[in-house]
Amino acid sequence: MNHVLIGMGIAVMAVPIVHAQTQMAVQSAPDRLAEVRRAIDNGNAQWSAGWLKGDAAMVAAIFADDGVQLAGSGKVFKGPQQVLEHQKAAMQSADPGVKVTVTTAKVWLDGDTAYETGKYKYEYVEKGKPSTDEGQYVTIWKPQNDGSWKLSMDMGVPQK
Repeated sequence: MNHVLIGMGIAVMAVPIVHAQTQMAVQSAPDRLAEVRRAIDNGNAQWSAGWLKGDAAMVAAIFADDGVQLAGSGKVFKGPQQVLEHQKAAMQSADPGVKVTVTTAKVWLDGDTAYETGKYKYEYVEKGKPSTDEGQYVTIWKPQNDGSWKLSMDMGVPQK
């Protein structure tokens, strides 16, 4: 009987500890989401700055080594080098100084994966004619070994 009571005493003492740890995890979830959101916002700002400067390497640096960009044409660009080449070609088709606005609508965090949706708008001049390209996007962000967050997948959905 003493063994049963001792066992119950340990179990009763363990419940508040487990509850406290669960509460700490729940309380830190918004902090983690805010941290990830800041990283995503920084990545999106880098994307916009890269386009404004005409620096495709700046844009490609946001992608993880195994990251992919899904183009509207159906082509898949794998890894920063292919993304760099794709972005460089796109940048060369417009006059310098492309203004890109990225507006995050929602970020979901599931473990070590962040999902983002939002709207984009490119304002540029092509062959002397002002143009606009806008639509929505879906991205997946993953943490890297150095603690940074990079794009695992980027897919724009143009407005028609």
